[in-house]
Amino acid sequence: MTIRLAPSSATPLSRSQTRVLLLDDDSFQLDLLSELLKNLGFNDLTCVTGSVEALRKIASTPKGFDLLLIDLHLPGEDGFHFMEGLAKVDYKGALIIVSGQSQDVMRGAALVAKLRRFTLLGTLTKPVEREALAVLIRGLS
Repeated sequence: MTIRLAPSSATPLSRSQTRVLLLDDDSFQLDLLSELLKNLGFNDLTCVTGSVEALRKIASTPKGFDLLLIDLHLPGEDGFHFMEGLAKVDYKGALIIVSGQSQDVMRGAALVAKLRRFTLLGTLTKPVEREALAVLIRGLS
């Protein structure tokens, strides 16, 4: 099930110029999401397997990231804690939550993202379907 939220009013970027960071501890999921995004026209992809590494990348990337796709189940620190870290580094891009967690957990994560004033495009359950991702990505334009 996909939870879809209102699109962002931010200035649209071309997909090939959109900087995307993927955070998941499963390399298979990172590969799958990367392929789906490439098929949808995204070229600037950064994949990380841990929240500390992701926050470091976000803080050290001069132009920042326009879109994050984050898993909720991460080693050491879950997606909820990661969102707390995102707030601390004042992340301003869009966010999609991708997880195999229950719908109650996904709704809770969406609520946390909204309360932290992130531009949440929505949530996707694993395995991610191309069409569901494409619908949420439309919120960037």
